[in-house]
Order: sequence, then structure tokens, then C-alpha cells
Amino acid sequence: MTYRKAFRYQLRPRSGREGQLRRYAGMCRRVWNDALAEQKARHARGERCAGYLEMASWLTAWRHARATAWLSEGPVHPQQQVLRRLEESFSRFFAGEGGYPRFKRRGDEPGIRFPDPTQFALDRVNGRIKLPKLGWLRLRMSRPVEGALRNVTLRREGKQWFASIQVETSDTLPSLEVPPTLGIDRGLASFAATSQERLVAPLRALAKQERRLRYLARAVSRKRKGSSNRGKAVRRLGTLHRRIAHQRADWLHKLTTDLANQQAVIALEDLKIKNLSASARGTPEVPGKNVRAKAGLNRSILDAAWGEFARQLTYKCAWRGGEVVLVPPAYTSRTCRICRHESAENRKTQSLFQCVACGHEEHADIHAAKNILAAGHAVWAKRHAAAPAAHGEAVRRETIPAASTKWEPAEAKALA
Repeated sequence: MTYRKAFRYQLRPRSGREGQLRRYAGMCRRVWNDALAEQKARHARGERCAGYLEMASWLTAWRHARATAWLSEGPVHPQQQVLRRLEESFSRFFAGEGGYPRFKRRGDEPGIRFPDPTQFALDRVNGRIKLPKLGWLRLRMSRPVEGALRNVTLRREGKQWFASIQVETSDTLPSLEVPPTLGIDRGLASFAATSQERLVAPLRALAKQERRLRYLARAVSRKRKGSSNRGKAVRRLGTLHRRIAHQRADWLHKLTTDLANQQAVIALEDLKIKNLSASARGTPEVPGKNVRAKAGLNRSILDAAWGEFARQLTYKCAWRGGEVVLVPPAYTSRTCRICRHESAENRKTQSLFQCVACGHEEHADIHAAKNILAAGHAVWAKRHAAAPAAHGEAVRRETIPAASTKWEPAEAKALA
């Protein structure tokens, strides 16, 4: 099975090259904003949204026009890729999968992407990369690049530049086609509880820095807009936010790599995180209740990064020939895995599950993880009984028949 993966490295450009990078990134931002403005003008005139080919003709005209001839001083392929990204943004918007594209301001550049491996060269021995109109740029090669080169994207984060090199490899075994061997329940008190009775404490990267974030946010609000001091305060605040994001990403990568190395097939709840973290503010006509409490809960959910955890676990299991089986989350935390009795009274506290029917007691999160594993077995058995699954599929989104919102008790009990 072939798949693509990216290797991300920090660039180490000299001052002159860094100025060029900022200039080319500004060109890409200008192309995005001009193309988006033209699309809005077409919409105001009642015309249809232009596709990539038509937008590419706009780019050609802009590169030859006297007022915007400076665009021709930069490489053309990254500017064309910006138009492709804009087309994809409109496609997601029309499909109801995203919002309307927005104009990009300075510091929010769309990135410099070279889509063809013939456009760049990688010196693996000396740790450097050669790019059009930029020449050789040094990389901080923390690990070797493995696979056939496909594309490279340059992006700025604060004062640092990073290169993401995408490669294609084909050294993965086909899917093992074995039933789930581990169930994972995600939560806030414990980030993850497994069916093997392991509890993973949450990182709480954002919560640990809330005091510092409030201090820096107040410093920004007290500075005069447009002043140099305000710019410095904004950069300090952004640096702390990036540090929190890097801590969270590093922690998740280590955890998901450890789980994927130990388990081939993992059962996971198919949580609708967007719905779980929705605001309780309501409307002026029908105001919400407990808005501040719900806002704190939403902040904790987003800080936990359940979605990123599932995404990383999915592709890492696929790289190793396994998969992640998604199961419906309904009733997994309040159904007794021994007698199958379902009731909200079974879980009166956060940490203790106590069945009111049979008296079974267990840690609530671990009990839920075992229920998720049983549900994963039921989903896996039903899928393989219907038709053999395709090899190499990373994620199967299965649902229980509409007649019941839970798995069948007899089937789940037999597979538990």
C-alpha cells in the first residue's frame, strides 16, 4: 500500500534569503486577496464562481500588468497553488463543509508551495534544499527523509520558517483484518482510558498557561493601536500560543505513536466534537443558560484536542497495516458491560460506575473503554459478515441500524 507522509524541518536561511521568503509569501497573500476580491465582485454582478483555470488567466494578466508586474519577480508555481487552494476553499463552502474564504492579512500567508519534485532538489547529506529563485537553503535535519519526493511547502511561524517535505512510500503491509484489540474512551478528567485498564492523565497545555496568557493579553490591550510596543506585545502573546500548540502536538504524537506501535486495530468513539463544543449563548430571543460554565467546558474540550488525537491515531495505525474502527458513542458510559442494563443512575459520579441492577463496580472511564471495545467487535463482525473489507482502508465509519441506538445486547455480550 502506498501512502504519503510529510517531514517537517526548520529552515535556517540567511538574512538576505529570509527577506526573499517574506517577499514571496507577501506575493502569495496578494494573489489570494486579489482573486478573492474578484470572486466577490463576480458574485455581486450575479456571475458564477470562477474555477482554477479562469483564475490562472487572471494571474497571468496580473504578472504582465504594469501596476502588479512585481508579482513576476517571484516563482509562479506557488502563486498558482494559492489559486488552487482558493478553489478548494470555495468547493468546501458550497458543499457546506466550511465557511466563506476570508482575506488574509500580513503574517497569515497561505504558504509557498512547490508541487512538482522537479522544481526542487534535496541534499540529504548536507541538510539543505534548493528552491527556484531562492537557491540552497539549510535545514535543521532532525531525522532523515525516507521516500520519493512529491512536494514541499514553506511556511512562517513567528520569526521562524519551516519546510514540510511530502514523500510517497510503499512499504506498508496490507490491513491485518483482525478485530479490535483495544478500546479507548476519551475524557477530561483522564484524557484517555483504555480497555487494558490504563489511564492517561491530560496534558492541559492551555490551562497551565492561562495566567500567563491573561497577563500578556492585558499588556496588548493597554498598548496604543499601531504602536511599536503593541506590536511587541502581540508577538509575545503569539509566541506563547505557538509554544502551547507545540507542546500539545509533541505530547499527542508521542502518545499516538506508542498506542499505534502496541495495537493493530483500535476501537474509538465517533465523537462529534463540533457539537460537543458548541456555544450555549443562545439568541437574544431565547438566551442560553450556564453560558460561562459551558464556555469553560468548551475550552477544556478544545484544549484536550480529541480530534487531533483521533486523526494522528488513524493514519499511524494505517501506516502499520492496522486501522481505527469508529463506533457510535451513545450509552457507552452508562451501560453495564456485565448485565447490559442501561441507566443514567449507573454513573452517579465522574470516576465510579456502579450498576443499579447487578451491582457491578468499576472505574467509570475504564468501564466505558471496555464497552467501546465490545461495540468495536460488534461493528467489525457485522461489517465482515456483510462483505469482505478492502485491504488498506484506514477508517470505517459504521452505524448501528436505525431501529436501535445501541448495539444488540446478546451480540455485544458474546463478543465482550
